Amino acid sequence: MTTLDPEAPEQQEEPAIYHVSFDRLARLKRSAVMLVAERRVPSCPSHLKADHELTDPQQLVNEIAKHCVNEESFIRTEMPIQEIVFRILLSRRNAPTPLHDLHYELTERWATPMRPINISEEGLRRILDADTYYGFLQVAPKK
Repeated sequence: MTTLDPEAPEQQEEPAIYHVSFDRLARLKRSAVMLVAERRVPSCPSHLKADHELTDPQQLVNEIAKHCVNEESFIRTEMPIQEIVFRILLSRRNAPTPLHDLHYELTERWATPMRPINISEEGLRRILDADTYYGFLQVAPKK
């Protein structure tokens, strides 16, 4: 049986950091381009392009971050939790984001009295880790 040594320094667990993995989406047989393109609002310049002309998911992410995040309809409180997190990551140009930041934005910015979002960080972690639709992936800690 292992016991904790009260004199030992606390082991700090690395913070969980997430992003949308285009490689994971490909392994899930999902098109990253189409998944991201579906989140564009009409004011996005590429919105007028035909689907076959869209080839770079990161370029679409950058366009969304630049043109769509200030649109009132981009994130709505009635969206499912995973959809809100997906759009939060898109708004941040898919930069690896700590779970704590995603949790804070989800529960503080997007929760309302009509739709309280009462979820723990651990609960959100389980949702993101179990995802098979959006391509959420925990980034390996840097050593």
